[in-house]
Amino acid sequence: MRIHLQGSLFAATVLSAILLAAHAAWGRAGHAAGPPAVPAPDRQVAAATLMARSLESIRALRQTKGLPIDRVLDPNETGIIGEEFTPLTTSLGEVEAKRTSANPAFAGVLVKYFDAAGLKRGDVVAVGGSGSFPALLLASLSAARVLELRPVVIYSIGASMYGANLQGFTFVDMLARLRADGLLPYEIAAVSPGGDQDGGAGVLFDEEGTALLSETRRSGVPMVEGATLAARIQRRLRIYDAAAGGRPIRCFVNVGGASANFGDTPASLELPNGLLPTVLRLPSSPTRGLMFEFASRGVPIVHLLHVKGLARDNGLPFDPVPLPPVGEGWTGRW
Repeated sequence: MRIHLQGSLFAATVLSAILLAAHAAWGRAGHAAGPPAVPAPDRQVAAATLMARSLESIRALRQTKGLPIDRVLDPNETGIIGEEFTPLTTSLGEVEAKRTSANPAFAGVLVKYFDAAGLKRGDVVAVGGSGSFPALLLASLSAARVLELRPVVIYSIGASMYGANLQGFTFVDMLARLRADGLLPYEIAAVSPGGDQDGGAGVLFDEEGTALLSETRRSGVPMVEGATLAARIQRRLRIYDAAAGGRPIRCFVNVGGASANFGDTPASLELPNGLLPTVLRLPSSPTRGLMFEFASRGVPIVHLLHVKGLARDNGLPFDPVPLPPVGEGWTGRW
């Protein structure tokens, strides 16, 4: 079973080409900011199409690495569903949620959120992702590509069950393949091991976090330094600000529940899904997490964690087999 794209791939590719040509023409015309006048549904379809093509590339990489796809865990054969327990598994997770997150329509959802946040062409978006939901991280980057945003990604290697928890096949490897295939041009600014307090310890079958630290070093990406969670949160802020190059960060996207992004205060558990309200109750704790740090700056926050609620709120099916064709099966907005 393969990911099913609506109609012909040719038509979707033509749509993507039209969108990219429109963006290029806009840039040549000397406009400083803002996307060309392309209807929102077309941008959503283009983002979903890009995510579907990216999943094809990720599946091919998995096959090249000799990592078989378990058709019980991943009946849609996306290739992005991990195993239950590995040395990189940091916490519990539901395979149904991971399968749902692999629906390319989520890239269209992210276009909706970015539009609602008022983002314009060239805006910097800080992205804090973990291995728990690599598909939602992929959706965020696919939407950013179509809208021509500038994502800055910091990635935590640790993953909950069925996430990107295969050694040698983390999202670092997936993104490198997508760059090589000309699908997503982005690199990861920094990585951390994740796990308990973001320090790599407390892994379900590797209490010392040896495998997490090994994967973090193997990535070749600069590692987030800091002796405590609070220090690592502040280090992340400095990395984001430096990568922004003096430009304001216009949005923060949290993917998963990594401690540095989600925080470790009760206030984190009260946060809804999706684009958060502009006014949040801000805890004073130094470990309140990057969502609250950016909210304190007045930066819009997109929170991607509880997949069942995200799917329900956006009119997407939960755990569909097969995945709906791109452009169909979404009662939200195309």
